Amino acid sequence: MSNILNIGRTGLQASKKSLEVTGHNISNANTDGYSRQKVNQTTNVPITKDGLIAGTGTRIKSVTRVHDQFVEKRLRDATAEHKYFENRSDSLRQVEEIFNEIDNDGLNKVLNKFFNSFRDLANQPENETVRSVVRDNASLVMKDFKRISDTLESLSRNIDGKIERDIEDINQGIETVAKLNGKIRQLEAIHEETGDLRDQRDMAIKGLSEKVKIHTYQDERGNYVVSSPGLGTLVTAAQFQPLRAHSFSKGDSSNGIDGSMEVFYADRPGQKVTQKIQQGSLSGVIKVRNNEIKDLRDRIDGIAYNFVNFVNAIHRRGYVNREIKSDEMGNPMQMDGKGPTTGLDFFKTPLSVKGAAGQMDLSDAVKSDLTNIATALSPNSPADNRVAIAISKLQHERVMDEGNATMEEYFLQTVGRIGLESGKAQLDAEQSEGLLAQANSIRERISGVSIDEETANLVKFQHAYEASAKVMQTANEMFDTVISIKR
Repeated sequence: MSNILNIGRTGLQASKKSLEVTGHNISNANTDGYSRQKVNQTTNVPITKDGLIAGTGTRIKSVTRVHDQFVEKRLRDATAEHKYFENRSDSLRQVEEIFNEIDNDGLNKVLNKFFNSFRDLANQPENETVRSVVRDNASLVMKDFKRISDTLESLSRNIDGKIERDIEDINQGIETVAKLNGKIRQLEAIHEETGDLRDQRDMAIKGLSEKVKIHTYQDERGNYVVSSPGLGTLVTAAQFQPLRAHSFSKGDSSNGIDGSMEVFYADRPGQKVTQKIQQGSLSGVIKVRNNEIKDLRDRIDGIAYNFVNFVNAIHRRGYVNREIKSDEMGNPMQMDGKGPTTGLDFFKTPLSVKGAAGQMDLSDAVKSDLTNIATALSPNSPADNRVAIAISKLQHERVMDEGNATMEEYFLQTVGRIGLESGKAQLDAEQSEGLLAQANSIRERISGVSIDEETANLVKFQHAYEASAKVMQTANEMFDTVISIKR
């Protein structure tokens, strides 16, 4: 009878534990990243009594979480891919907005206005108002080149800030994984449950996947080893390697831009890994900064540099629009009371192609006196408009891309390339979002908590508990019966 009492007790304990786990599952039904747990129950070792084998009840073998590591890997990969395309799409959309000419005059329109104003000046070389319009339109061209250059610079700096924040998040994530590795190892050494801690570790790794592509595997002691393609190992057991982000000079940066943020290991500052980062939000923004924005800045600077130099080359051949006296030999004077009479630049000459768009400015001569805007190829020729016509014709000259495109065509090609890349990135982001939703759905089907199923389990284990209690009650009544016989 004592054996019956013990069998009832083991059933009572098993049912109680099952009810606890079921309650834990129900209470975490809406916890992000939670994996439902289940009780693994087995029979106690039977005994042989009077030549017969007798059962001794049940015992809890373990409490494990319902988890599929391949589904988790698929979810991590889908997360890294989606975050890459999502951040790339967002960044390219901001770049594309710079060239939106729907609400205001963009660079293409103000360039056309500039050349058209020189055509008007060719028709009325003496008209001071038209000269003023030419100078104003030139200022609009300079302003728009500078707007584009400054906005690209601002976007690049915003990406630098995001790189810095992402690196902080990555360091926090790998530190969390390393700490959880240590806690899980300690608890499992004394046979404690670690399902919740393993879920927390999976969530930390999923968070890392949003920043960079992550690979994991378990070593012989059950620790997660976390690595990233191109970066190497980030976490081993309870050890982790923090990353750092710091701005570098033009010569040391990965994109040749002064002040660009670069990524490296904290203990190896000379070994930059910026270009090796794959997928995740970090790779998405770095590639936009180092490829699309850099290429765009180079092309806009190229247009500005060529525009200024071609206009200046023609303008320098002309003469100012005022009376020019001749010297003793009958040659026109090169200087008068207001300064040079020929060889004047319309714009200040840029020092180099790099940064030409942001450095554009009118020459001091054109700023100070409208008569310094040259229209005539010969001195003292009020009706001569050959310089003005030559500058206006620059609009249709193939002076860009080694003589294969006009400035307008080259600019439109540049804008078109960004539009194509932005559209492609948006499409990729939408597709990757679908794949991520699918991976999340599969994980939820396997590891998620079903309230219906858990409620049914609750009733089942409650009945098992009551039945086990009934076994003990029956054993007790049998004891009472035996004791009453002796009386």
